[in-house]
Amino acid sequence: MSKAILQFNDLQELCQPGKRPRLATVIRWADGCGIRFLYDGSGGIWTTMHALNGALGLARAKPHLDLYDPSDF
Repeated sequence: MSKAILQFNDLQELCQPGKRPRLATVIRWADGCGIRFLYDGSGGIWTTMHALNGALGLARAKPHLDLYDPSDF
């Protein structure tokens, strides 16, 4: 896969090739693999190749960045 963004149907294929597993199955699989993902507006999930590679140990996953510094308040 050469796409930077992996949509729900891509993740379904990675989870169970040749089948179309339900959302709950794909989420359990992604969680078990350590793949970071977000929910999309269509009732699925999506991720990036960088997140997938990080979960597989092929690249370092980017750390979660704080959106604000609590000391600013």
